[in-house]
This record gives sequence, C-alpha cells and structure tokens, in this order.
Amino acid sequence: MDLVVKNCKVVGLDGLTEAELGVVDGKVVKIARMVEDRGEKTYDAKGRLVFPGVIDGHVHFNLKYGDYYTADDFTSGTAAAACGGVTTVIDFVTPESRDYVEEFRKRRAEADGNVLVDYGLHVSVTDYGADIAEKLVKLFREEGVASVKIFTAYSRRGLMIDDGKLYRLMQLCSKHNVLVMAHCENEWLINKFVEEFLEEGKVEPIYHSWSRPDIVEAEAVQRLAYFSGVTGAESLVVHVSSKAGLEKIVEARSKRVRIHAETCPHYLMFTEDVYREADGAKYIMSPPLKKRADMEALWAGVVGDGVSTVGSDHACFNLSNKLGHRRFVDVPGGVAGTEVIATVLFSEGVVKRGLALERMVELTSYNPAVLYGLYPSKGLIRVGSDADFYVLDPSQRMRLSRENLHSRIDHSIYENLEVGCRVVATFSRGELVAENGEVMAKPGRGKYLYCRRGGVAGS
Repeated sequence: MDLVVKNCKVVGLDGLTEAELGVVDGKVVKIARMVEDRGEKTYDAKGRLVFPGVIDGHVHFNLKYGDYYTADDFTSGTAAAACGGVTTVIDFVTPESRDYVEEFRKRRAEADGNVLVDYGLHVSVTDYGADIAEKLVKLFREEGVASVKIFTAYSRRGLMIDDGKLYRLMQLCSKHNVLVMAHCENEWLINKFVEEFLEEGKVEPIYHSWSRPDIVEAEAVQRLAYFSGVTGAESLVVHVSSKAGLEKIVEARSKRVRIHAETCPHYLMFTEDVYREADGAKYIMSPPLKKRADMEALWAGVVGDGVSTVGSDHACFNLSNKLGHRRFVDVPGGVAGTEVIATVLFSEGVVKRGLALERMVELTSYNPAVLYGLYPSKGLIRVGSDADFYVLDPSQRMRLSRENLHSRIDHSIYENLEVGCRVVATFSRGELVAENGEVMAKPGRGKYLYCRRGGVAGS
C-alpha cells in the first residue's frame, strides 16, 4: 500500500463506518475494519471524522472585474481550498471571442501548473449561433466540458444571453447531457430599481440588496425552470439567495423538472443587515444578502432536500477594491468562501441545526460529483474512487479570521465566527496536501478533470 489511514470514522451516504483505508496509485483499494497490508506511509486519523473531499463547483480565481482582479489566483485559491477540505474545484471560462475552444485552452493554460488540487472548467455561454454550437460540441466531446453557465442579467457587461438563444442552447445541452448552470436575476427589474435609487441619491450598500429583491431572483428562476422542462435540459440555479427563488425550484422539481439549487456559505450566515455597517461594502456580492426569513429558508433547504449542493462562489477582492466607492454600483462583487464550506456546514448545520452527516456528504461531495460529471471517480470514499478525503476534528474550535484562513484576501467576512470543528488534514489522490493549516502540496500537482455526466443527482 502507498498509504494506510488508520482509526477512521468514514462518513458516507449510509452514515458512519469505523474503518481503515488502503490507497494505491491515488485510488482507494481497500476499506476494512483493519488493513493488514503495510503502507509506505501511514496516517492516524485518531477516531476523527473522515469525509469525502469537498467538490467546490463554483470558484472564480484570477478573475477580472472591471478594473480589478480577484485577490486569489489558481495557486492561492487552491491552497485555501485544500486547507478547507476541498479536493476539487471547478472554475469558469468566460470567452472574450466566439472561438470558445481557443478561449477554453487559454483558461486551461492559466490553471495548469498552478493548481494544488484537481480542477475542472465550466464554459460561460454569452451568445449563441451555429458557430458557437459547433465549438461547444467540440468541447463536450473532446475537452471534458460537461457544464455551461448562463446569465439572465449583466447585459451591460456582455454576459447576458437572450431567451431565444438560451432556449436553443438548452436544446443542445439536453441532446448532449450537459448541465446548464444559471445566474438567475431579472435584468430589467434590476436596472429599473437601480436607476430609481441613484436618481434619489440612495447610494449606500443597503441599496444594493434593495435593488435586487427576491422577486428579481424568483422570476428568473421560474423562467429557467420552464425552459428546463420543455427542453429536457438539466439545470442548476447557482448561488440561490432567497426563499422565493428556492420555492420556485422546489415547485418545478415537484413537476419532475430536472432543476437543482446551489447556495453558498455567506447566504447561510449573513443577512442584509451587514450592509448597514460602516464597512458594509465588503459584503457586496450578487445576488445580494437578503432577509432573515430567506436565510432560514435556505438552511431549511440544506437540512431538508430543497438545496442540492453548496458551492462557495469564491471571488474575493481586497478592501482597497471594495471600500471607498461612493455608489454601491461601483463596488466589485464577490467574497471569499471556498475554505469555509465544510466547517460552516458542520458547525452551524450538523451541530446547531441537526444536519445529518449523510446529507452533508450529499451537499458537498456526492451531488456535485454527479451533477458535474465526476462520479464515480469522486464524490464518495469507495473502493475504486480517487483517494480524496479530509479529516475533520469536531473537538477543536477555530475562529474563521484572516489570520487562520489561507486566501490572499486581506480580510475575512467571517472574522467574528468561531466554528466548533477544524479540518486537520486533506488528502488529494492519496497525497497529503494540507495539514493543521499548513499547505503541504506544491503548485502544479493538481490535474485537469475530463468530466462526463451519466448518473442521477440526488436532492
């Protein structure tokens, strides 16, 4: 054996199993009460919880937003991810031309040689025609792309796709079994609300939230759900922020529409009240934080079955970029989060709200693996899977402060949150990549993942 992990409480879809793990060539080859084979390396989990590696299907590293770049590139971003138990990230290709294949290759070149954990790429589709369809099919068949991203907003940034083109794109994705990820907000309502607030001189951060109320999300979700139903394309609404938006997803699923919800740690931990703070602009992201009722509805969806996956939407900007703007519309949107997914869900969900350990595996590992075309290589600790897992100590406490986290961002929106657990070790394909907050891996050890969808995602 290359590695034997002893004294584990392995967490899976069926609960806890006391076992030892044997790893050869980056794969799990044995799960047994006792692995008698000698390992070149041995790790003692000391009876702590061993979860399958988190798959964060929503990160933005080395992202340009207007005149600003995110604080994290692929190296620092995946280092932070590894310290939080994340063993796979999926970033985005946002094409600047109609040659989607060339744009994809450029983005891969940014990541290859720099990532510490394994990664994949979604492709954002901002226009559609026969030429783009041809390029997309090539990416689907040859480059391991199994998911696209669309926006129902941001026309002024050149990201929004109109409904006619979206419909044709979803038909194509249905044919090729490709997941359609969607940023769902109604562009026209947002523009009208923003225009009115600015005319009235209402420019503080709270108006960012009030210019994008829950109806903005719910209407766009309902539209996507209808298209998903009539085309047969499976869809995932990313960063769901509102009770109303989640209800539209649950309603559509009750009618057998293949649509899912992703939410993020920040929507589970904060409300729009933080926008009233002196440095409230640091919490600006889109969709914005909303009311307490929305936060509680999202938690209910996490603990129950309304939410399918939790991703970070990690797109972090330093305070020099976030603060000092006179108007909320000038603040670059995005916050850090990839490192806190596991600890927030365990401490605030499992410990405080009764989130089942099995459900946590679904949300962070199994469901994203299936949705993004990574299962069965990833998503569970099972014989034949990649040896991707992390060790979580539920007896330790940790403040999610800037000093304790590993992003290059110069602040933490979770500064005052102390969680009742800690990720003490992370293994990627059997290699120890982070231990006790120390990054053990070198840039470039992560590999690009060719995704192929075939399974059926859970809740």
